[in-house]
Amino acid sequence: MRTKEYRMDVFKKAGLYFVTSSSLSRKDSFTTVRDYLEAGGRLFQLREKEWSKEKLIEEGRKFKELSLKHDAIFIVNDDPFLALELSADGVHLGQNDTSIKEARQILGEDAIIGLSTHNVKEVLSAQEEGADYINIGPVFMTDTKKGIKNISTIELIDILKVVKIPYTFMGGIKKHRIPELLEYKPTALAMITEISMAEDVRTVTSDIIKVIGK
Repeated sequence: MRTKEYRMDVFKKAGLYFVTSSSLSRKDSFTTVRDYLEAGGRLFQLREKEWSKEKLIEEGRKFKELSLKHDAIFIVNDDPFLALELSADGVHLGQNDTSIKEARQILGEDAIIGLSTHNVKEVLSAQEEGADYINIGPVFMTDTKKGIKNISTIELIDILKVVKIPYTFMGGIKKHRIPELLEYKPTALAMITEISMAEDVRTVTSDIIKVIGK
């Protein structure tokens, strides 16, 4: 079993964080993740809101095998019990999901637990509750987060003043926006459609990794 220290080391070095979404993908998510990992990706999240629990388990086992083959970090969205079932490296929670404390009790100390945050209050709470990383977003307008306003530059700066743990950015991130985001020194940049809608996932992934520079 990979230790927490090892998992977080890979997480911090990954730079790029791919999040799956079959409904926003040119190909099936398994093929997309496979191509992403073969191009050098090391961190991904299974986020399939429209799949049944049975399909998440069945397909999730395949993603787990891929993660082991490529020594990548495999995060499950929302559900710590699913993460436990799949022996995933961790879980990513939303503000209305299971608490960090409960997820830790389910998954144990070696699991990575992340939380989506949108303001200073949520960041401070996540850190106090023991999150291993936070996601900050959406940094740009995005169709994957309906009804959520993107964070302004002023809000982002205020958030970063209080952040003390690894943090990722998500929301409408495209390749040409990467340089401006790197100025804020995120641990990783999370993307969906820039990768999932690519005709050539391997080439796009490789190019993005080069731009991020990790």
